[in-house]
Amino acid sequence: MAVAKERIRQFISENNISSVADVYSLLKGSFKDILQELMEAELDAFPRI
Repeated sequence: MAVAKERIRQFISENNISSVADVYSLLKGSFKDILQELMEAELDAFPRI
């Protein structure tokens, strides 16, 4: 599903993105959070000994 250009512009504005470095920083933080959630979910899926 394509994201409307207006939504992209809104996201850029809301996150004060003005450079490629800003995009990199935002993606890096998001990726870190996603990995953390996945690892915690995996730990929760297995019983502790």
